[in-house]
Amino acid sequence: MLRTFFLLTLLTGLLFSASDFTVKLATYRNSDHLEKFINRFPPALKKTVRTYKRGKLTYAYTIPTHDKKTLKKLLPAYRKVFSDAYLTPVNNKMK
Repeated sequence: MLRTFFLLTLLTGLLFSASDFTVKLATYRNSDHLEKFINRFPPALKKTVRTYKRGKLTYAYTIPTHDKKTLKKLLPAYRKVFSDAYLTPVNNKMK
């Protein structure tokens, strides 16, 4: 039983460590309004922002990356425009 638990813990750690991460910035119904907020970013940060539309909503997130530490460092800069931005594993819909 203990061996099974250890093996499952190890496999779970490997699966999550191999995944990409992104910062989810915002979800808006009005994509024009979202673009106005995105334009508040400095040019270097603006290049990292991507949007996608699903149904009536438009989602804004950063380019997916394996480098979670860098995203954690950049998170305060993203939160200057979108105060509720957060770090999350990549959703397959975002790729």
